Amino acid sequence: MAEQQKPVSGIEALLEKFVFASRWIQAPIYLILILVLWAFVYQMAIEVIHLFMRLTLLAPHELIVLGLTLCDTVLVANLIVIVIISGYENFVSKLDVEHKKGEPLWIKRLSHSGVKMKIAGSIVAISSISLLKQFLDIPQLSNRELLWYVVLHLTFLISALILVIIGMLEKKLKD
Repeated sequence: MAEQQKPVSGIEALLEKFVFASRWIQAPIYLILILVLWAFVYQMAIEVIHLFMRLTLLAPHELIVLGLTLCDTVLVANLIVIVIISGYENFVSKLDVEHKKGEPLWIKRLSHSGVKMKIAGSIVAISSISLLKQFLDIPQLSNRELLWYVVLHLTFLISALILVIIGMLEKKLKD
């Protein structure tokens, strides 16, 4: 026998609509994140212009560090895009985007656990690049600083592995 729902009062219905509409408060935050992406583009363009202006004076080590910084920036930008698209899609409103040639397929297929794993993977990759940059500057680092970089990287790596294990367990429980 199906349970009968009690009638909702006018105040309760209004409150529920207001609470549900509050999800739109996040929309400006996603717009701000898009502006942050443009700031990354600007900053990296300036870096590349400076690179070519002093290319003949640049030591190979400096070029490697700049290349790693650019890779780091790309990974952070990818992470921001994942957060913007999946957050908007999951919490604000469904994206009304028809799949066209060249659009990434993951946009409509990314689950909440998939987002967590992509974010964790990006953080580990960013941490790896940062650690590599520190290893290139070992003479300028104390053993203590280097140890903290390694400990932080291992913490990110272990956290990502735990998220993968949890994701696998969740999937097994659903099956």
